[in-house]
Amino acid sequence: MRGSNLLTLTRGLESVPEELLAPFEAQLSEREEPLDGVKPHEAACIRAVVEELREAGLRGGRFFDGFAYSFRIPQISSEFDLLKVSDDAVLNVELKAEGVGEARIAHQLRRNRHYLSPLARRIHTFTYVMATSSWFEMGEDHNLVRVDVRRLVDALHSMGKAYEGRLEDLFRASDYLVSPLNDTEKFLGGEYFLTNHQEQIKSSFLRACEQARDVAEQPAYIVYGSAGTGKSLLLYDLAKSIPSDGSICVVHCGVLVEGHRRLNESQGAFEVVSAKGSERRDFSGYGAVLVDEAQRMWPSQLRGIVGAVCKLGLPLFVSLDRRQVLDADWERGNVEDIISAMIPQARVWHLSRKVRTNRQLTGFVRTLFGLRGRRQAARTRHVKIAYAEGSVQACELVNAFRGCGYEYVQLGIEVPEELLMDGCLTTNASVGQEFERVVMAVGPQFVPEGNCSRDASIYRNHVFQGVTRARSDLALVVYDNPALLARLLQIVA
Repeated sequence: MRGSNLLTLTRGLESVPEELLAPFEAQLSEREEPLDGVKPHEAACIRAVVEELREAGLRGGRFFDGFAYSFRIPQISSEFDLLKVSDDAVLNVELKAEGVGEARIAHQLRRNRHYLSPLARRIHTFTYVMATSSWFEMGEDHNLVRVDVRRLVDALHSMGKAYEGRLEDLFRASDYLVSPLNDTEKFLGGEYFLTNHQEQIKSSFLRACEQARDVAEQPAYIVYGSAGTGKSLLLYDLAKSIPSDGSICVVHCGVLVEGHRRLNESQGAFEVVSAKGSERRDFSGYGAVLVDEAQRMWPSQLRGIVGAVCKLGLPLFVSLDRRQVLDADWERGNVEDIISAMIPQARVWHLSRKVRTNRQLTGFVRTLFGLRGRRQAARTRHVKIAYAEGSVQACELVNAFRGCGYEYVQLGIEVPEELLMDGCLTTNASVGQEFERVVMAVGPQFVPEGNCSRDASIYRNHVFQGVTRARSDLALVVYDNPALLARLLQIVA
């Protein structure tokens, strides 16, 4: 969407029939999809803001240009009520019909400043409370100050020409998404926010932990989410947040990597341990047990952990992705059935909104693997396709992409020796990690679609694990597989 003139929007809110407000706003802002509706209290607030600005002496149409109403950063749930971007600054005004308390106002503006910081511009953030005609401003020191409308007038006068392009082009979802394993310092420093859905699950689980002390009912949550939905960030955030006299145990069902070591060495709220042998671990010194990537566990392992946790009555939180199984021969029991049989009150949640990867890349992956909901072409500049004859040429191309900043994720199964590179992650070791750019080499064993053999199924699983490590860009070096090349070119055509 694009910014529009606030005066034009206000006049429309005053005179356009209610049932036409959403399409009217959509044509002003060039929004791809109209809003579900324009909230009456926000329409009233916008009219009040314009009136106060004019009474404060703001004149000239350019000061009212470039305002976006109800803008959302792609894939991030946070919404900006009013947003204006210029070449040197960005201004955000949040609208409240009634007072909500200064603590909530400060939290929202602090969060918004975080989301606006990647724009590398001066940031002005305000909240307007219509019931009391009150204005609040948060500066760089993150202190909330009560001001009057003249501060907003001054901010508008200080801004350059309004940005005329699409606002979505200024934002990348990956700028706001933190991996506990790859962005450890940011995670430990709290330089991230959860989506509304993640916050909802977190609040529910923490509330269940608190209530369990009184009703003696063990809290148990199962959270499903495909790659990129933020289930691991939610789990590690919970590990920091659960109030407990003892440390929290995080069981990682994969290879422990450098990020896990840094987490264990840098804080004492939780400890990350390997799933291997955890069914025999003594959990009595912990305050809760959180299991990440549970789909990779043997049923006997899971039953052993859940049984031990049940005996102690500890809170249990399990996250998993049904598609991230790397060995087709693993006898997997249904995680939900196993836990529910042992803890009947276990609650099940589904994180369905992808936030880590951009939509074009997500669409490409879903189409390539024939996943539900995406079959059409997925043309995108975020996917590069190269072709080689043989693994030696493929190795040369992989190194070329590595030289451009791509992280090489090699398959964790038998591959040509040329494609085994020291210091590069395998798909087995990449579980739970993510990178801006990923390059993979895919050979003749990959079958684009349809039923395939056991070996081909394992190969596909490893490729899926690797490609879903990419946040922003993916490069596929295909070798000796013209059928796959044809399919890829068909997808991005």
